[in-house]
Amino acid sequence: MDPAGRTLALFDIDGTLTTRDTMFAYAEHTVGQLRLVAVIALLAPLLALARFGLVDRGRAKGTMMRWLYRGRTRTQLEAAAVSFCRDVLPGLLRKNGLVQLRKHREDGHHVLLVSASLDLWLRPFAEAEGIPLHATSTGWSNNRFIGLGGPNCRGPEKVRRIRAVVDPDAFDRVVAYGDSSGDTEMLALAADAHFKPFRDTSE
Repeated sequence: MDPAGRTLALFDIDGTLTTRDTMFAYAEHTVGQLRLVAVIALLAPLLALARFGLVDRGRAKGTMMRWLYRGRTRTQLEAAAVSFCRDVLPGLLRKNGLVQLRKHREDGHHVLLVSASLDLWLRPFAEAEGIPLHATSTGWSNNRFIGLGGPNCRGPEKVRRIRAVVDPDAFDRVVAYGDSSGDTEMLALAADAHFKPFRDTSE
C-alpha cells in the first residue's frame, strides 16, 4: 500500500488501455458505421490537413463531431455513452492494462485518466473504476451537442490539465502510460514512463 499517496500514476486511454480509438467506436455505436464512413469521406481533406499538422487537430475533431452528432440531445448521447461503456468498451480494453490500472488504484496511488477523447463517452468508465477523468470536454447548448467544450486534451494540454489538479513534483514517484505523440509531454513528467505498454499477443 501507499498510504501517503506518494505515487502518481497517469494513464492515457485510447491505444494505451484500449485496442482502438474510442472516438470511432463510440461513433459506430451511436450513429452507425455507414454514417461514420460518410462523414469521414466528406471531411477527408480537413482530416488529412490535421494529421499533418496544417490544421489544428481540435478544430478538425470538433467539426467531425458536429457532423456526426448534430441534432442529438445530451440525454440521447449520454444514454449512448452508458450503453457503450457497458456493451462495447469491455471488448476493447487491454486486459494487462486494466489489471495495471486497478493495481495502482488498489495500492493507494493517486491515479488519473488523461485522454484526448471526449469526456462524454469515457465518464461512465472512469466513474465505474473510481478514477478521476481529465479529457476533452463536451460542448452543449440548450441540451444539444455543439462540439468540443474546451481545448483538445492532447500534448501540452494534457500536462496543463494534470498540473491543474496535482503537482507532479510533489510526488516521490510518477508513472505514466501512453502510446502516441499526443502523450509525449505527459510521459516526460514521469521518471517511470511506459510507451505502448500492455500489448500482448493474447489480446
